[in-house]
Amino acid sequence: MMKLILSAFLICMTTFTFAQKTGSISGVLLDSADHKQTVGYATISVFKVGDSVMTMYKLSDDKGVFKLNNLQTGVRYRIIINAWHYAVIRKEVSLSTATPDLKLDNILMVSKSTDLDEVKIVGERPPIVVRKDTIEFNAASFKTLPAAVLEDLLKKLPGVTLNADGSINVNGKKVNKILVDGKEFFGGDLETATKNLPANIIDKVQVTDDKEARQRDPNMIPADIPQVINLKLKKNIKQGAFGRVYGGGGDNELYEAGGIINVFRETTQLTAFGYRNNVNKSGFNNRDLQGNGSGFATNASLGGGTGLQTSGGAGLNFNVRTKNKVNINGNYLYGMSDNFKEQLAHEDQSIGDDKLLTRNESTNSRQNYTHNIRGAIDFNTDSTLTIYIRPSISIGNSNNFYSANKQLRNKSNELINNADNTALSNDDNISYYNSASLNKVFKKEGRSLYTSLNISKSTNLNNNFNTTESTISVPPSTVSIDQLRDNSIRNFNTELYANYNEPFSKMISMTLRGSMSYVANENALTTFFRNPLDQNYDIAVPNLSETVKQSGIRSSAGGVLIIKLNNNLQLQPGITVNTIDLNNTFSNLQDIRQNYTFLIPELGFRYKSLSIQYRSSFSEPSIQNIQPVSNNTEPLYIDEGSPNLQPTTRHLLSFNLNKYNTKNFFSYSVYGSANIQKNGVVRSKIITPEGIQISTPINIDGITSSYGGVDFRKDYKNAKHQISIIMAMDITHDKGFVMVNNISSNTYRFRYRPQISLTLNLNDKFELNQNYSVSKNSSTYDDPFYPDLKYSTHTSGSSMIIRFPKRIVWDANYNIQLNKQQLAGYDNNIQLLNAGVSVNFLKEDKANLRFSLNDILNAGVRRSISIWENSIYDTQYNNLGTYGLLSITYNIKNFGGNVGGKNKFLGL
Repeated sequence: MMKLILSAFLICMTTFTFAQKTGSISGVLLDSADHKQTVGYATISVFKVGDSVMTMYKLSDDKGVFKLNNLQTGVRYRIIINAWHYAVIRKEVSLSTATPDLKLDNILMVSKSTDLDEVKIVGERPPIVVRKDTIEFNAASFKTLPAAVLEDLLKKLPGVTLNADGSINVNGKKVNKILVDGKEFFGGDLETATKNLPANIIDKVQVTDDKEARQRDPNMIPADIPQVINLKLKKNIKQGAFGRVYGGGGDNELYEAGGIINVFRETTQLTAFGYRNNVNKSGFNNRDLQGNGSGFATNASLGGGTGLQTSGGAGLNFNVRTKNKVNINGNYLYGMSDNFKEQLAHEDQSIGDDKLLTRNESTNSRQNYTHNIRGAIDFNTDSTLTIYIRPSISIGNSNNFYSANKQLRNKSNELINNADNTALSNDDNISYYNSASLNKVFKKEGRSLYTSLNISKSTNLNNNFNTTESTISVPPSTVSIDQLRDNSIRNFNTELYANYNEPFSKMISMTLRGSMSYVANENALTTFFRNPLDQNYDIAVPNLSETVKQSGIRSSAGGVLIIKLNNNLQLQPGITVNTIDLNNTFSNLQDIRQNYTFLIPELGFRYKSLSIQYRSSFSEPSIQNIQPVSNNTEPLYIDEGSPNLQPTTRHLLSFNLNKYNTKNFFSYSVYGSANIQKNGVVRSKIITPEGIQISTPINIDGITSSYGGVDFRKDYKNAKHQISIIMAMDITHDKGFVMVNNISSNTYRFRYRPQISLTLNLNDKFELNQNYSVSKNSSTYDDPFYPDLKYSTHTSGSSMIIRFPKRIVWDANYNIQLNKQQLAGYDNNIQLLNAGVSVNFLKEDKANLRFSLNDILNAGVRRSISIWENSIYDTQYNNLGTYGLLSITYNIKNFGGNVGGKNKFLGL
């Protein structure tokens, strides 16, 4: 099947590329006042004379050169050239079979102050405008279907990539916030916006650097500067309401229902939503609604969430701009989830000529409830001073029941021990956070001051009732535990930060920065055994109880010198002095004082789009790692703390080369990073003859982690069709440390993962997406006591959408995961096939009826694999399996009039 899909894709691509390649128009754009100055990143739009539909467009490169290919001969074209701060140029040209390649003379652009927004001819608005610090896309130039959402529009924009995890990249840079008319939409959450805002309400998509991030760190390297997407809405949208409601049901009592409504005005925005389902969906895709559900950090995985989940949520978001131009945002989010997970986990731990094979079958039922309230206030006291205030509060509760049977065997499959474990836990947590910051820009260009005060406080109260019965084979014995672990964790932190920027000349400037924070943390653990007389947990266990209090001050002071050798080359040497002065008090041990000073140099190098950065950092041991109490909730695997851990110092070297060729819609990036640790924290294990593993944190020098990669993207586009090709390769190499029974070895973990993705869109009638990746993983060791480990995973994903006949949409996706790691009882070849059909009806396709079949091949499981230290971990967990779902969606589109009154609220 994959070969057929690829063959069809290549045939379509060849046809698309060569079918009408008959002529071209090229030229160079120059400033009329200075013919040596070229006009880069101008938009050249092509229309057939007498036709309002754009044929194609291109951007000039940074030297003002442009070339328009694949133009038909014998046709008269109208060319419109738009550039920021320049007057619009219009030309009519023709291509003939005798001279199919037309080279225009140097085109002189006349400077003007009028903004492009003032262009009155809407049909001539360019698809893309590149300003000094903003890329602006005209949404009308990128056709979408009537029922499309923001996600569908973004996929069509050149240089914009939507990733499977919901994140967004623009020209290789990460997007961290989406705004609507300059106002925060649910805290800037990406998926809440991309999955729910209709595409047809958007006039422009603007992409710019995150201003607040630049203010916090003015010397951030260009590749690391996060991007902000601002959605400019059409004017008539601010005179009505829009949103959607949906509901559906299927076999096995499955259901989904929800709705979202938006009312926007020039100075006010209001959004409300709610949802509930039992088909493993997180509703409106805001991760704050998912509670504190557990997951796995894996190297290879396939498929959605784990287990069977019922989830629900509701939210309210509002924005107000006052008469005094104060922006006020507030939002409230409620989320709940009820997750049932069955899991089969296997650990293959290599120890000399033997192995420890752990098989753990478990069930887990977890309920989470969360309330999140966030606010934002931004205002300018004048044109030079901006103040930001960001308060938030989060309240959560979770209840968890866990039951497991764990068996440990040797290489000969002889049973070493066996344990049955049940746990019932309850968590209550509340956290407060407030950030207030100020940014002052002075009259002298380049001089600025940024300062912030951040205060956070959190409390987590946990009661864990734990019952375990462990059976040891040699010598035969049984260990029983019935206990309550009462754990209270309280954290408080306040930090004052400031940076000051002073330019000495056009070529040299300096940034001074400093911070001071006060911390007060407490981890109080008390363990009680059950009293056999009254069955209450009231027998205190001193050796399993401890209270650790940590308080003190951290400080940092330093500066960076910015030296611009020329327009393309820049150096940034700097130095910072960091101090730690913390006092750790124990209820049963002597106090420990941590007083350290670190001198940390840094150096930045930038040449055009290449940046290289060296930095250092430090961190003190976590309060959990220094607490000298054994965690015996799994009596066959015991975690201990170590009060004598030292702070960890990290040295980081990174580089990034990022380029987007506007002329040819081609982008590439090369990146890499290496991290070296002094006093890194790893865990040393002692394995007793009975198979009991005791793990203790220790400090080790020389731990390193490095990664690098390269990716390429090429877009082929015209007015109706689009092909995108993405090829990437990433490599990870980590040097770690393993110690078992005092036998130590360096470990070298290596992974390389090539991947390719192909996307085809034919006039929105047919879409095909194909991706493939292979992940090769290995771990080698200095000491032959630890045999080398390796595994590989192949993953393929195919999806297809057909919009034919009118108003009917067919879709299917087929995903394969092939694991070379063979284990009895595990599915090594997981195949997931989903398919559906949708029918749009009512005016403007306001309603949609959809029938879908999920997991048609009834895989019913998901799987993940990873390597850590001297073990391979392989986990398989349950999922919904095969089911059908019939659902209906109604899109609320009441534009151009007031909500209520003569116009009905739902637009019916």
